[in-house]
Parts: sequence; structure tokens; C-alpha cells
Amino acid sequence: MYDLSSSDMALLALLLREAKPQTLDELADSMDRDRGTAFRSLQRLVSLGFCTKQTVNLKEGGYKHLYSSAGIEQIEKNAEHRVKEIRSSLNRLMKKFRQDIRYMAAATSEQ
Repeated sequence: MYDLSSSDMALLALLLREAKPQTLDELADSMDRDRGTAFRSLQRLVSLGFCTKQTVNLKEGGYKHLYSSAGIEQIEKNAEHRVKEIRSSLNRLMKKFRQDIRYMAAATSEQ
């Protein structure tokens, strides 16, 4: 339904287990993956609404991003919404298919 990679799934599981928000480096270390892999998975999970990204300003200047799970309830809600979107899309395809079949049948019977 979301075409998540094994890294995406591992990161989501890690975020669901962790109580406190974590940085990209902490998550990459916990996953035993490079930062690039962890970053791509985080981007995908944030875009799906499965995790959140918070920017924190540092006292010494600069900032860091903290990532945490959106929570099981929110993930389930997002999945239910996605299922509704897919169902709606399939219904539109079926309606178009029916119209096309009827049009072809009518065109064939006129010949």
C-alpha cells in the first residue's frame, strides 16, 4: 500500500519503540545504516505522516532535527485514509471500464 522498503519498516519500528525523539545520527546508529539511508527513510515516513520532524534551536547556535513516531493511532488513521483513496480510485477505474466496454459493444453492434 505504501511500498515501504525494509529500511523504512525498520526505522518505523524503531521510532514506535522509542519514547524520546531522536536525531538522524542516533537513528542511523541504532539501525546500523548510513546517514543517507536513514535520511531517505525518514523523509518517506515524514511525508506519509508516520513520523514527525521537529526543529530545535541549539544554545550554541545552529539547530538540529528530532524525529519521533506519529503514534499508532495516527498511522492507522493515515492508512484508513489511504485505503479510502485507493478504493475511490478503483471505483473510478471500474466506472470508466464499464463505459468503455458499453461503448465498444455499441460500436460493434452498429457494424
